[in-house]
Amino acid sequence: MANKRNPQAAVLLGTGSKQTMSTSDGKRATVLATLAVLAAALATWTLLGRSRSSTPSTRCTGEELQQLLAVLKELARRFFLVCQDVASISKSVRTKMAAGQVQISEETLRDQLTKQCEVFEKLRQLQQEVAQRHGMSEERLEELQKAAAEDPEVRSYEAGFRTMLDDALQGQSPVLPNVQIPEALTKEKALKIQKAAEEAEQEEALGLMRGSTVSLRKLGEFLAVAHKNAWERVFKAHANILGEHGAEVYYSAAAIYAKDEDFLQQKTRLEEAHQKRMIQLFQPDGNGNVTVNG
Repeated sequence: MANKRNPQAAVLLGTGSKQTMSTSDGKRATVLATLAVLAAALATWTLLGRSRSSTPSTRCTGEELQQLLAVLKELARRFFLVCQDVASISKSVRTKMAAGQVQISEETLRDQLTKQCEVFEKLRQLQQEVAQRHGMSEERLEELQKAAAEDPEVRSYEAGFRTMLDDALQGQSPVLPNVQIPEALTKEKALKIQKAAEEAEQEEALGLMRGSTVSLRKLGEFLAVAHKNAWERVFKAHANILGEHGAEVYYSAAAIYAKDEDFLQQKTRLEEAHQKRMIQLFQPDGNGNVTVNG
């Protein structure tokens, strides 16, 4: 089997290797990698709604259906986070491709992203963990999925998993399957929450810096913590609107609203203004360190 990996894609995805490898070793590694991905994909085939070879001989009881839906609901929330990471990486790679005028087919790019982000492996791991948490084996979970194959809510979860992954691979923000957007979470409210989070992030960053001089690397760590803390604060402050799983609800709503050009433009302007303020806030000293400006 020939190695089909596009070297330009490998570099953009940060997977290039400086080590040399013989042709036979390269082929063997490619075969093993392909088999590993295929095995993981087959393990999650039913979860993604692609195993429909036969009509189930039994149907779920009401109790079994509720147990299955509870598993799918939790699994969807956890896979949503994986897809968010994939979307971020895909968007970054696509931006670099456009800037460097790199020509890679969409099929090749999606294949490389899926492999390098270990999508199927992560989904299988999540499936194992969530099934065990609900007191069932993977085999039992698969049996219940097949038995409830025609249930509308089960089918909507399966379709939702596919859509999340498809959107993420395209560099678009995913939407949580079967998410219910609260009436109070309007487009205007979503933008206000974003602005509040950005202001909180600046406050958190200044608090972590405490007027000290830090390295650029340390600043990056501080900003990552500030971003995380700020959004957690804002989600907690709006729990009466967003509910228990505020992050998933908010980000799903923002992804849906972003299909509206006016909302997307306002959201982008807020992000750009926030980025500009953060850049102005921290002043490089020319020696690889940063201090608070003013």
